[in-house]
Amino acid sequence: MADDLAVREWNGVQAPAAGDWVIDSNHTQLQFVARHMMVTKVRGRFNRFSGTIHVGQGLDDSWAELDIEVGSLDTGVEDRDNHLRSGDFFDVEKYPLMLFRTAKVEHAGGNMLRLTGDLTIKDVTRPVTLDMEYEGATPNQLGGGTRIFFTGGTEIDREDWGITWNLALEAGGWLVSKRVQLEIEVAALLKPEEAEREAAAEATSSGSTS
Repeated sequence: MADDLAVREWNGVQAPAAGDWVIDSNHTQLQFVARHMMVTKVRGRFNRFSGTIHVGQGLDDSWAELDIEVGSLDTGVEDRDNHLRSGDFFDVEKYPLMLFRTAKVEHAGGNMLRLTGDLTIKDVTRPVTLDMEYEGATPNQLGGGTRIFFTGGTEIDREDWGITWNLALEAGGWLVSKRVQLEIEVAALLKPEEAEREAAAEATSSGSTS
């Protein structure tokens, strides 16, 4: 079955085949973690998003893009979610989308990649760096083809994007931390037309060597 996967060898490690890979929202997690009252952690996720990972022949022509519907955030507490959607935080009626676009993809050793790009929140665009690990590929059992996996994340200061609301605590400190961890688990599927081209190229290569 591994021979049927749309993968290749690159710099001595397994890598996805070249082409456009569509992010599989059913198997992808976009999560955030912030401190509440300086002690506990609040975890949330975004439930609606779309994106593409373009795997080039090399890293110089590889890129990724992600569009997130901010109103789909979910921390498990409705009142808190509504507050986060309000003008105090994301103001989703005015700024419904959060965008990420890579500017550079670098090899960081082994299966590690460093993605430098622009994150746009509330029409404010700032550079961020994501440390991502390629976890491998598996067959897509239901629809055929190959599914690839990456995990990673980064940490940002939400105030860099103008999300500054807070309350001072009597004992000192703040209600909501400025630093927010972003945790990412991405699954992606090769576009059908890309998979067809990959299969045709592999068939041609096999024929020329037989």
